[in-house]
Amino acid sequence: MNRNLLFLLFFFVFKLAQCQIITYKPSSNIQDNNPYIFKSPYYKVELFQESIKKEVFVYSMNAMHTTNNSKSTSWVNFSFEKEILVKVTILNKEVDFSQVIPKSANIKTKLESKNTISFKIEKSGQYSVEFEKGIFIEHPLLIFANPLEKNIPKKGDKNVVYFEAGYHEIGENFTVDNNTHIYIEGGAYVKGQIVSKNINNVKISGRGILSGEDYEPRTKNHMIQLQNSNDISIEGITIIHSPRYMIALQGENHYLNNIKMMGWWFSTDGISAGENTLIENCFFKVNDDAIKLYQSNTIVKNCVIWQLENGAPFMISWNGRKDFSNIQVTNIEVIRVEHHWDNENLAVFCAVHGGEANISDLIVENIAIDNSNWRIFHLVTRPNRWGKWNPKRGKLSKFIFKNIYYFEEQKLPSLIMGHDIFHPVEDIHFENIYINGFKKTTLGSFLVIDKKTTKNIKIY
Repeated sequence: MNRNLLFLLFFFVFKLAQCQIITYKPSSNIQDNNPYIFKSPYYKVELFQESIKKEVFVYSMNAMHTTNNSKSTSWVNFSFEKEILVKVTILNKEVDFSQVIPKSANIKTKLESKNTISFKIEKSGQYSVEFEKGIFIEHPLLIFANPLEKNIPKKGDKNVVYFEAGYHEIGENFTVDNNTHIYIEGGAYVKGQIVSKNINNVKISGRGILSGEDYEPRTKNHMIQLQNSNDISIEGITIIHSPRYMIALQGENHYLNNIKMMGWWFSTDGISAGENTLIENCFFKVNDDAIKLYQSNTIVKNCVIWQLENGAPFMISWNGRKDFSNIQVTNIEVIRVEHHWDNENLAVFCAVHGGEANISDLIVENIAIDNSNWRIFHLVTRPNRWGKWNPKRGKLSKFIFKNIYYFEEQKLPSLIMGHDIFHPVEDIHFENIYINGFKKTTLGSFLVIDKKTTKNIKIY
């Protein structure tokens, strides 16, 4: 073979090996214009790295609930390593504004043509590309830029359930055994729910999609519902159209990483998990509480939350019955909170505690809250229709909120209030609270406190 030709071939192979972008062909049911998920009519997305160019499939879903503010949500899903250039083309209008959030990513957009922008992504994460201003936007585009996969199981291995790229129906009660790895390959579209009891050491991973599109809201199961189960790991998948929670785990010792969740209904919560759980690098666009902080020894970090009109990004209690403590929440980007009516569960950090549990030792720090103007804190104890009230027991205590950055003004003041001397809210400390760029030095400037039923509420 000619030496020059051999050199060029070697160079091409070398460059190809250097390229670290993996995209996934969508399932045929999406290509056939499934009414629940389809090719986006709004966006085209291309990825560039070195001399490699890849067009990535843009998924889209229409909003399902009458009160949803976005009319659609589009997204792309790929895995990569090293810096990439992303080009986004709007298919039905010209660009007059563009941004990529979270702000902390410090991603700058460049106008390439009248309807195309570009920007660079240096690390994995979840990003929102926006061509509209304001809290309520009609047609957002989400970028799910995953890290490269590791430890992919082999088809046919013992204790592996492998859903390869393509369409699968598993029904509403797909069960799993002990010591099983369920792998949902990139490009796989799995319709159904994973539901089991009394299992241990189970992993669910991949880059594919799990959909609950067939189920009416508040019916059937949670999308992944594992009761009395320990040592559960879920990584990398995307969950959509859930009728209830995206993930509901009981037991203990759970690990939840890089899960992308999008749902529409008031019953569509994000994650509720057992004791000793780590939740990290996850994305939530849900219309009920994103994360339930209901169990001891829970750590939540490095997540991105888009809260729809209902529910709280962080629900600390809604009538907890069992004492719990030692919860850490850190490095969270709340990129949008669409609250706009006065309901008791509509705050970024919320507890409506009508149960007998004593809840203590919560540390929340390094939180950025953007595109939100309703209320930050709502921490109360009181009887309500959802709880079993104990007249002598049930309180909130020893909470620390540190380095909280809220980029707009509250329309409603935050609230801290106990019910009576048996149900106090006490030892709540705030440090470095910034609202609309100004550090708060007095509690009364952003917070209403019931002095009769609270104690030791301080700001630094």
